[in-house]
Amino acid sequence: MKIAILSDIHGNIDALKAVVEQMKKQKVDKVFSLGDHLGYYDGAIEVFDEIKKWDHHMISGNHERVFLNFLKENEKYRENIIAKYGSSYLSYEKEFSRDLIYEISKLPTEKEVVVDNIRFLLCHGSPLDKDQYIYPDVEKNILENCDSKDYDFVFMGHTHYPMMYKGKNALLINVGSIGQARTTGGIANWGIINTENKVYTPFSTPYDVTKLEERLKENKERDYLYKILRRNNSTL
Repeated sequence: MKIAILSDIHGNIDALKAVVEQMKKQKVDKVFSLGDHLGYYDGAIEVFDEIKKWDHHMISGNHERVFLNFLKENEKYRENIIAKYGSSYLSYEKEFSRDLIYEISKLPTEKEVVVDNIRFLLCHGSPLDKDQYIYPDVEKNILENCDSKDYDFVFMGHTHYPMMYKGKNALLINVGSIGQARTTGGIANWGIINTENKVYTPFSTPYDVTKLEERLKENKERDYLYKILRRNNSTL
Protein backbone atom coordinates (compact mmCIF):
# COMPACT_ATOMS: atom_id res chain seq x y z
CA MET A 1 0.00 0.00 0.00
CA LYS A 2 1.15 3.52 -0.80
CA ILE A 3 0.32 6.24 1.72
CA ALA A 4 0.77 9.92 0.87
CA ILE A 5 1.96 12.08 3.78
CA LEU A 6 0.78 15.69 3.49
CA SER A 7 1.20 18.63 5.83
CA ASP A 8 0.88 22.40 6.07
CA ILE A 9 -1.25 22.93 2.96
CA HIS A 10 -2.44 26.27 4.35
CA GLY A 11 -5.34 26.78 1.98
CA ASN A 12 -3.04 26.63 -1.06
CA ILE A 13 -5.30 24.62 -3.33
CA ASP A 14 -3.10 25.33 -6.36
CA ALA A 15 -0.22 23.45 -4.72
CA LEU A 16 -2.46 20.63 -3.51
CA LYS A 17 -3.94 20.08 -6.96
CA ALA A 18 -0.45 19.60 -8.39
CA VAL A 19 0.34 17.11 -5.62
CA VAL A 20 -2.91 15.22 -6.18
CA GLU A 21 -2.04 14.74 -9.84
CA GLN A 22 1.26 13.19 -8.81
CA MET A 23 -0.46 11.09 -6.15
CA LYS A 24 -2.71 9.63 -8.83
CA LYS A 25 0.28 8.83 -11.05
CA GLN A 26 1.97 7.15 -8.09
CA LYS A 27 -1.24 5.17 -7.40
CA VAL A 28 -1.57 6.32 -3.80
CA ASP A 29 -4.07 4.31 -1.73
CA LYS A 30 -4.38 6.35 1.45
CA VAL A 31 -3.59 9.82 2.82
CA PHE A 32 -2.20 10.96 6.17
CA SER A 33 -2.70 14.73 6.55
CA LEU A 34 -0.80 16.31 9.43
CA GLY A 35 -2.61 19.59 10.06
CA ASP A 36 -2.56 23.26 9.08
CA HIS A 37 -4.96 22.68 6.22
CA LEU A 38 -5.90 26.36 6.50
CA GLY A 39 -4.20 29.67 7.30
CA TYR A 40 -2.45 32.18 5.00
CA TYR A 41 -4.39 31.33 1.81
CA ASP A 42 -8.08 31.22 0.94
CA GLY A 43 -8.63 27.79 -0.67
CA ALA A 44 -9.18 25.83 2.55
CA ILE A 45 -12.67 24.57 1.72
CA GLU A 46 -11.35 22.98 -1.46
CA VAL A 47 -8.39 21.58 0.47
CA PHE A 48 -10.64 19.79 2.98
CA ASP A 49 -12.93 18.60 0.17
CA GLU A 50 -10.01 17.15 -1.80
CA ILE A 51 -8.53 15.25 1.13
CA LYS A 52 -11.92 13.81 2.04
CA LYS A 53 -12.13 12.23 -1.42
CA TRP A 54 -9.39 9.84 -0.29
CA ASP A 55 -9.22 7.13 2.34
CA HIS A 56 -7.57 9.34 4.93
CA HIS A 57 -6.49 10.09 8.48
CA MET A 58 -6.42 13.77 9.38
CA ILE A 59 -5.18 15.68 12.43
CA SER A 60 -5.21 19.35 13.37
CA GLY A 61 -2.37 21.84 13.48
CA ASN A 62 -1.89 25.14 15.24
CA HIS A 63 -3.77 27.02 12.50
CA GLU A 64 -6.91 24.98 13.04
CA ARG A 65 -6.77 26.04 16.68
CA VAL A 66 -6.10 29.66 15.72
CA PHE A 67 -9.16 29.61 13.49
CA LEU A 68 -11.41 28.23 16.23
CA ASN A 69 -10.13 30.94 18.58
CA PHE A 70 -10.61 33.57 15.88
CA LEU A 71 -14.33 32.78 15.83
CA LYS A 72 -14.80 33.57 19.51
CA GLU A 73 -11.99 35.89 20.62
CA ASN A 74 -12.06 39.68 21.00
CA GLU A 75 -11.42 42.20 18.26
CA LYS A 76 -7.80 42.80 19.30
CA TYR A 77 -6.99 39.11 18.91
CA ARG A 78 -8.67 39.03 15.52
CA GLU A 79 -6.79 42.09 14.33
CA ASN A 80 -3.48 40.56 15.39
CA ILE A 81 -4.24 37.33 13.51
CA ILE A 82 -5.16 39.20 10.33
CA ALA A 83 -2.03 41.36 10.59
CA LYS A 84 0.15 38.25 10.99
CA TYR A 85 -1.47 35.73 8.66
CA GLY A 86 -3.60 37.79 6.25
CA SER A 87 -7.34 38.06 5.72
CA SER A 88 -8.01 34.38 4.94
CA TYR A 89 -9.53 33.89 8.40
CA LEU A 90 -12.24 36.41 7.57
CA SER A 91 -13.04 34.41 4.43
CA TYR A 92 -13.17 31.18 6.42
CA GLU A 93 -15.52 32.74 8.96
CA LYS A 94 -17.94 33.71 6.19
CA GLU A 95 -17.63 30.65 3.98
CA PHE A 96 -17.11 27.60 6.22
CA SER A 97 -20.26 25.62 6.92
CA ARG A 98 -21.24 24.74 10.48
CA ASP A 99 -20.51 21.12 9.64
CA LEU A 100 -16.96 21.93 8.51
CA ILE A 101 -16.30 24.02 11.60
CA TYR A 102 -17.55 21.15 13.76
CA GLU A 103 -15.32 18.68 11.90
CA ILE A 104 -12.32 20.93 12.45
CA SER A 105 -13.13 21.25 16.16
CA LYS A 106 -13.13 17.45 16.50
CA LEU A 107 -9.79 16.79 14.80
CA PRO A 108 -7.24 15.19 17.14
CA THR A 109 -3.87 16.85 17.72
CA GLU A 110 -2.11 13.52 17.10
CA LYS A 111 -3.16 10.07 16.01
CA GLU A 112 -1.86 6.52 16.17
CA VAL A 113 -2.50 4.48 13.02
CA VAL A 114 -1.59 0.89 12.18
CA VAL A 115 -1.50 -0.14 8.53
CA ASP A 116 -0.17 -3.51 7.34
CA ASN A 117 1.26 -4.09 10.85
CA ILE A 118 3.31 -0.88 10.62
CA ARG A 119 2.83 1.51 13.52
CA PHE A 120 2.58 5.20 12.70
CA LEU A 121 2.31 8.26 14.91
CA LEU A 122 0.90 11.34 13.19
CA CYS A 123 1.87 14.66 14.79
CA HIS A 124 1.83 18.27 13.74
CA GLY A 125 4.55 19.55 16.06
CA SER A 126 6.23 16.60 17.78
CA PRO A 127 5.37 13.65 20.05
CA LEU A 128 6.54 15.81 22.96
CA ASP A 129 4.51 18.94 22.25
CA LYS A 130 1.84 19.62 19.63
CA ASP A 131 3.39 23.06 18.97
CA GLN A 132 7.07 22.09 19.03
CA TYR A 133 9.16 22.96 15.98
CA ILE A 134 11.50 20.14 14.92
CA TYR A 135 13.87 21.85 12.49
CA PRO A 136 16.60 20.00 10.52
CA ASP A 137 19.30 21.49 12.78
CA VAL A 138 17.57 20.62 16.07
CA GLU A 139 19.75 19.21 18.85
CA LYS A 140 20.22 15.44 18.69
CA ASN A 141 18.93 14.92 22.23
CA ILE A 142 15.55 16.40 21.21
CA LEU A 143 15.33 13.97 18.31
CA GLU A 144 16.23 11.11 20.63
CA ASN A 145 13.45 12.18 22.98
CA CYS A 146 10.99 12.08 20.05
CA ASP A 147 12.02 8.52 19.24
CA SER A 148 9.72 5.78 20.55
CA LYS A 149 9.75 2.02 20.69
CA ASP A 150 5.98 2.15 20.25
CA TYR A 151 6.17 3.24 16.59
CA ASP A 152 7.96 2.42 13.37
CA PHE A 153 7.42 5.89 11.88
CA VAL A 154 6.77 9.26 13.49
CA PHE A 155 5.50 11.83 10.98
CA MET A 156 5.63 15.55 11.73
CA GLY A 157 5.01 18.90 10.05
CA HIS A 158 4.80 22.46 11.42
CA THR A 159 8.27 23.75 10.45
CA HIS A 160 7.78 23.73 6.64
CA TYR A 161 11.30 22.25 6.37
CA PRO A 162 11.68 18.56 5.38
CA MET A 163 13.98 16.33 7.41
CA MET A 164 14.54 12.70 8.42
CA TYR A 165 16.23 11.13 11.43
CA LYS A 166 16.76 7.41 12.08
CA GLY A 167 16.31 6.78 15.76
CA LYS A 168 17.02 3.58 17.62
CA ASN A 169 13.39 2.61 17.28
CA ALA A 170 11.53 4.79 14.77
CA LEU A 171 12.20 6.80 11.66
CA LEU A 172 11.29 10.43 12.40
CA ILE A 173 10.15 12.34 9.33
CA ASN A 174 9.16 15.95 8.89
CA VAL A 175 7.51 16.01 5.47
CA GLY A 176 7.77 19.79 4.97
CA SER A 177 4.97 21.97 3.60
CA ILE A 178 2.78 21.65 0.55
CA GLY A 179 1.35 25.16 0.65
CA GLN A 180 4.22 27.31 1.82
CA ALA A 181 7.61 25.64 1.47
CA ARG A 182 10.33 27.73 3.05
CA THR A 183 13.34 26.25 1.31
CA THR A 184 12.29 26.72 -2.33
CA GLY A 185 9.16 28.55 -3.44
CA GLY A 186 6.79 27.08 -5.99
CA ILE A 187 7.59 23.59 -4.69
CA ALA A 188 5.20 21.42 -2.67
CA ASN A 189 7.02 19.10 -0.26
CA TRP A 190 5.36 15.82 0.75
CA GLY A 191 6.10 12.10 0.63
CA ILE A 192 4.94 8.52 0.17
CA ILE A 193 5.47 5.57 2.49
CA ASN A 194 5.23 2.15 0.85
CA THR A 195 4.03 -0.37 3.42
CA GLU A 196 5.28 -3.31 1.37
CA ASN A 197 8.95 -2.42 1.85
CA LYS A 198 8.71 0.32 4.54
CA VAL A 199 10.47 2.79 2.25
CA TYR A 200 9.67 6.49 2.54
CA THR A 201 10.15 8.57 -0.62
CA PRO A 202 10.12 12.38 -0.40
CA PHE A 203 8.56 14.33 -3.27
CA SER A 204 9.06 17.93 -4.37
CA THR A 205 6.24 18.86 -6.72
CA PRO A 206 6.42 22.12 -8.69
CA TYR A 207 3.26 24.17 -9.16
CA ASP A 208 2.25 27.47 -10.75
CA VAL A 209 2.16 30.24 -8.12
CA THR A 210 0.89 32.91 -10.51
CA LYS A 211 -2.87 32.71 -9.89
CA LEU A 212 -2.52 32.63 -6.11
CA GLU A 213 0.00 35.45 -6.25
CA GLU A 214 -2.38 37.58 -8.30
CA ARG A 215 -5.27 36.96 -5.88
CA LEU A 216 -3.11 38.00 -2.95
CA LYS A 217 -2.00 41.20 -4.63
CA GLU A 218 -5.58 42.06 -5.63
CA ASN A 219 -6.65 41.61 -2.00
CA LYS A 220 -3.72 43.80 -0.89
CA GLU A 221 -2.39 41.09 1.39
CA ARG A 222 0.96 41.59 3.14
CA ASP A 223 3.97 41.10 0.84
CA TYR A 224 5.26 38.06 2.73
CA LEU A 225 2.28 35.93 1.71
CA TYR A 226 3.15 36.06 -1.96
CA LYS A 227 6.91 36.74 -1.92
CA ILE A 228 7.55 33.48 -0.08
CA LEU A 229 5.90 31.61 -2.96
CA ARG A 230 8.96 32.50 -5.07
CA ARG A 231 11.67 32.17 -2.41
CA ASN A 232 15.02 30.87 -3.72
CA ASN A 233 13.47 29.81 -7.05
CA SER A 234 15.03 31.56 -10.04
CA THR A 235 12.93 29.53 -12.49
CA LEU A 236 9.69 31.30 -11.51
